[in-house]
Amino acid sequence: MTAMASTTSAPGKPLLVLISLVTLLLVFVSTAETYDGRHVAARRSSLGMTRHVHHRRTATPHRYVLAEKSNTTGAGPRNRSAPATSPTPAPPAGPSKHHRSHKHRVRNWIIGFVVGTRSGTVIFTPKLIRRAEHLAFLEKDDGLASLAVIGRGGCGEVYKAQLPVEREGEEPRFIAIKKIKKHGGDTPNNLSDEESRQLDKWSRQIQSEIRTVGHIRHRNLLPLAAHVPRPDCHYLVYEYMKNGSLHHALQGGDDGTSSSSGGVAAGLSWPARLRVAVGVAEGLEYLHVSHRPQIIHRDLKPANILLDDDLEPRIADFGLAKAMPDAHTHVTASNLAGTWGYIAPEYHQTLKFTAKCDVYSFGVILAVLATGKEPSDDFFKQTDEVGIVKWLRRVMQSGDHAEAIDPAIAGAGHDEQIVLVLRISVFCTNDHPNDRPTAKDVRCMLSQIKN
Repeated sequence: MTAMASTTSAPGKPLLVLISLVTLLLVFVSTAETYDGRHVAARRSSLGMTRHVHHRRTATPHRYVLAEKSNTTGAGPRNRSAPATSPTPAPPAGPSKHHRSHKHRVRNWIIGFVVGTRSGTVIFTPKLIRRAEHLAFLEKDDGLASLAVIGRGGCGEVYKAQLPVEREGEEPRFIAIKKIKKHGGDTPNNLSDEESRQLDKWSRQIQSEIRTVGHIRHRNLLPLAAHVPRPDCHYLVYEYMKNGSLHHALQGGDDGTSSSSGGVAAGLSWPARLRVAVGVAEGLEYLHVSHRPQIIHRDLKPANILLDDDLEPRIADFGLAKAMPDAHTHVTASNLAGTWGYIAPEYHQTLKFTAKCDVYSFGVILAVLATGKEPSDDFFKQTDEVGIVKWLRRVMQSGDHAEAIDPAIAGAGHDEQIVLVLRISVFCTNDHPNDRPTAKDVRCMLSQIKN
């Protein structure tokens, strides 16, 4: 992926040779897939009524954990029993759905590779970024000068831009551009030790985000649409979420940025908050259970959950995310990452993180949704517990549940649901990771409450 993104040279003879090879590869893939589909159909027909089912690993790129030490247990691989044969009639001739989808993915990858080879821009979502020329303004030194800043983070600013309208009557399409600086203008040799460490950290976050969200697709995850490398910075392009972040929606946007939407900042109703909770749980279940290798986000918080036009949540900002193979029980980080108030206690103490660390962070998010309070609120400085997790435990144990419910949503006929979500929050934020539920468990419990 990085190799693709770093190709910025002007088209020449080597480039033409490379494009020719890629074109031949595309033709070869199309021919091979067609032959493979016919071959499989013929083989199944020859087997008559007996059908043997073969499992195939998903074609995902090899994942690396940078500057981390992986720890494994002595346990062997999972026991995967083969399914029993059944006298099911042979399917009709023709390539299977798996072959068609695989062929489609390979074609998209090759098209994106060719486009990226020409301009240095790598497009991951052709449906949104139809042409590399639509991002040509990012090649200019003042390409962002006229754009509005819609967010700020530790790595840089986020800008909003409109894509060109290609067809008459087409709805305007907007993108969010995250600018991540490589360094402050000095050469690496002139950087201090602290600046060098920060530069290395940001570089690893960029690589992690590109590798992680460049290929994942789920309705509750915000995929990377394009990557534009520049000499002094990187541009990561995403679909623009006009309703902003969950933090903005709950707090009204106190981060110094302009409002993304006029209607949501006034506050979310409880049904909307519950929908957000279920959606985030579904996205987390995909990362922890469905995706292989397992992905741990490591920085779940309301500011990293964006809301689309229908208030459907999208988990974003995968700069700290790590992939963990099945045989690993945890990964030991070289330094603490995440946001205060959302970090699991065992990670804070040992620098070892697991999927249960994400579950803890999600439990805090549930508490924020139900109470309307952030872990950093001054309110908790005046309590004995000095923190939202321990405060919520005390309130729930006391039986005075009304004390914990956000006044903005209390008394509207949803208090029973809110109390159930608060109980799940306490469950997720248990001090011991083994006593916390999995992401799948949480999704099931929240879905039952919603339905």
